[in-house]
Amino acid sequence: MFTFTQKMCVFTTAAVGLFAQSTPAVPAPETRTSGMIGIADGQVARVNVLNPGVAAPAAGVVCTATLNFWDGKGTLLKTGPVIVLPGQSQYLDLFGDKDLALTGLDRREIRATITIPAVPPPATSTTTPPAACTLIGTLEILDESTSKTQVVLGVGHVVPSPSVTTTNP
Repeated sequence: MFTFTQKMCVFTTAAVGLFAQSTPAVPAPETRTSGMIGIADGQVARVNVLNPGVAAPAAGVVCTATLNFWDGKGTLLKTGPVIVLPGQSQYLDLFGDKDLALTGLDRREIRATITIPAVPPPATSTTTPPAACTLIGTLEILDESTSKTQVVLGVGHVVPSPSVTTTNP
């Protein structure tokens, strides 16, 4: 009886260890950021995302993302979700006067981020994973009265995200 119990314990421990090792890592969302730039009264910051799609006749991927504006202290100023069809773009505006209450010579340092949700791993090896989403981002500073672009920055610096690995006891 003792030998049987001992063998069952060894088998159970090995099975649990194999199961914990085979659990895939949960992908993290991808976040890209611009550098810092100043905005003043009478200006608008606009973060743009373009879904370049793919060449015809293939079908493109519809992308979702969250667009954010942050200040130099790490405070979230404005956020908005977008759905971007292939070959199209979306944007989020941050107004210096209306959103930030800037007046006169006031100025605020800001940056923009684009967060694209993670693509979950396929349920089985026979399932084709969904295509990854590609969004191209820019941050513009516009003159509010004329809508003329004054500055354009790329939003392409990847912010590292920790990869989460699930383990089962």
